Amino acid sequence: MKVLHTADWHIGQIFHNYNREEEHKFFFDQLKSIVAKEKPDVLVVSGDVFHTAVPTILSQKLYYNFIVDLSRLDDDLQIVITSGNHDSPSRLEAPRPLWEAFNVTVVGMLDYRTDGDGNGLMFDASKIEIPVTRNGKTIGWVLAVPYMNAGNYPQIEGDASVSERIAAFYKSLLAHLKSRPDYDPGHSVVATGHLAVRSADIAGHNPDIIGKLETLDVEDFADMKGIDYWAFGHIHYPQAIRGMENMRYAGSPIPISFNENYQHSVVAVDIADGKAQSRVIPLKILIPIVDFPSKPSGYDDALPYETVLMKLMEILDEKAYVRLHVQADKPLTQPETLAMMKAFDGAKAMFCGIQSYFPEKKAGGDLQAVNTLQELKAMSPYELGCSVYQKKYGEEMPDELKELFKNVCEEAKNRP
Repeated sequence: MKVLHTADWHIGQIFHNYNREEEHKFFFDQLKSIVAKEKPDVLVVSGDVFHTAVPTILSQKLYYNFIVDLSRLDDDLQIVITSGNHDSPSRLEAPRPLWEAFNVTVVGMLDYRTDGDGNGLMFDASKIEIPVTRNGKTIGWVLAVPYMNAGNYPQIEGDASVSERIAAFYKSLLAHLKSRPDYDPGHSVVATGHLAVRSADIAGHNPDIIGKLETLDVEDFADMKGIDYWAFGHIHYPQAIRGMENMRYAGSPIPISFNENYQHSVVAVDIADGKAQSRVIPLKILIPIVDFPSKPSGYDDALPYETVLMKLMEILDEKAYVRLHVQADKPLTQPETLAMMKAFDGAKAMFCGIQSYFPEKKAGGDLQAVNTLQELKAMSPYELGCSVYQKKYGEEMPDELKELFKNVCEEAKNRP
């Protein structure tokens, strides 16, 4: 069985106020060419189809048109799409009966039901057991598992961790699949998941956010036999987890942030005799992301404001998202910021903000120390903001900025 694995499309993302429709169209054109060349039996999309739970009409139209075009490339191509944490499970799955006419299966959520004794919840495993056929004959299966909150994984006996519950859940899915009369031990099996594996490289992600999500420890299901390829989504950096070719994150097809400045790709997987061989297929990027003049390690590596402003002419004629990096002894003034923004007027390059680098300074004597949660709760938002400013810049917030910040705090406080 041949699989094409992709994930984390994030259709509808607004990148620093810029619409990314053309970039997604550019990716979709590449994906159609890859499908036409590779001729996979099944295309697997492992979650985060959209960037928000309520995508715009334009985003939905782009998605629907692409999937229809893709399905028409090959009558035998199956497409399996699961939801991610950015998607609305019900919204994504709502057209499922219509999609079946195009050989597309969408799984947004598990369907739960009360068990026979009324003692708990059971889920309909058959809903996510998707047979993959070739010439009318079943050659394999996709266990199409969507994004799930920790509480939705079935409980098991003892004081089990979330990771152990996730592993037990997949083992039960595999056991149920093998009990089907139409299952054959020679069939290939692919399992999807939209989650974080603890040993994965999270380059480009905020580790604080990833650390708070449900994570899977590879050791908890290392002994599981029968799943030939694990098609994961959620981590945007494409990779084989711990070098295992049968367990991969496909990664995002376009950079979702400036921290994702690496090669993006999709994965082609050939499964035969229970072994998966994967190939990474690189993607071209329509609009590159650029840190200008470069991304420094700190204050000493950054260039002064005047130098950066003067060097801007070097990049304005190239279409790119540009984030500026500036050495500064104090926050840039409004006129200085506006001067940099104005330099991009009429240019192909697109302004995406300024990151300033300040010398390390010790906080002044007036900085209020916060050592406990009670002390933090006792501070007003205004006091906390002034404290953070002083800690970051080593000096007291200017009076003009204090007045503006105070007005914002008052407005937020009085808002119903």
